[in-house]
Amino acid sequence: MSTDASCNLIKDVKPYKTGWRVRVKMLHSWKQNFGGETLECILADETLTGGKIHASGKRSRMFRVQRGLPIGEWRILQNFTVSQAGGQYRPTNLQYKMTIIGDTVISKSDFQNNGAFLDLASYEDIIEGKLNPNFLIGILPSPALFSYINPQILL
Repeated sequence: MSTDASCNLIKDVKPYKTGWRVRVKMLHSWKQNFGGETLECILADETLTGGKIHASGKRSRMFRVQRGLPIGEWRILQNFTVSQAGGQYRPTNLQYKMTIIGDTVISKSDFQNNGAFLDLASYEDIIEGKLNPNFLIGILPSPALFSYINPQILL
């Protein structure tokens, strides 16, 4: 059991130090192989919207991270680096990315929250072009969309 005292929120982590301590839940993970295999993931904090960060770990840390940070479980991460998120396309809108390093400590958390952690875009914002097209967004199907579908196609 771990004490969950004094954890930072994801929105508060910045690149100027490595001694951050955050309570996170892994929402999704995938492997990527561009210049070396890495484990990429999306981590969320206890704020149901907005507290998400893209995190990655090199191949040498991949299996330790997969074991210590299973999808859907709350964990406390300490001692990781934070850097400017690069690239044109990003899976979160946070300007920073977390890198799991050799000194990163992953421990269990007593915190429980089974929220959906959705931060969905509105159709109006999408249609009016208010959102950055380089960030991954989520939407739920609208019943209005189904009025455009020809019922004969569904048969």
